[in-house]
Amino acid sequence: MSAAVKKKALAAFLQQCLDPLPDAVLIDTHHNQLMRQARRLPWRKADAVTSLTRAEMDYWCAKDIHAMYVLEDEDRSSAYSHKRTLTVDRKRQAVADQIRVPAPDLMAVQWKREAAKDRYLPIGADEVAKLIAADEVFLAAHPITKQPRKKRGRSDHH
Repeated sequence: MSAAVKKKALAAFLQQCLDPLPDAVLIDTHHNQLMRQARRLPWRKADAVTSLTRAEMDYWCAKDIHAMYVLEDEDRSSAYSHKRTLTVDRKRQAVADQIRVPAPDLMAVQWKREAAKDRYLPIGADEVAKLIAADEVFLAAHPITKQPRKKRGRSDHH
């Protein structure tokens, strides 16, 4: 009988060896992290340009308001307003350029969705949708955790 038990144990062991591993076991999180990190620097560069153009726009807007109400100088106000208008176009182009940069994480994808709500951007809704879909496919194919994070609700804390 011990020989039969050993054969059953051996057969069970061999079956386990032949069964495919669960997907979570096969994920190379380090490789995926490196793949995402490769996208991070271009994203940060594009974000820096977008932030700078937004700051420039805010600066010229503040100068315009100051000239109009504090200095009471309509000529200066008009000049500042014109400079602000030019920076609005540059800001919109910077946002469109940033949307075209591959997203390194889900927060960047969310940023793209929010930024794309500006209907005056020089990028079409179809292109934005394709870029976001490509980002989502990439991020899904390169998870950095083996198990999906549990969504925390109120019930988890009680």
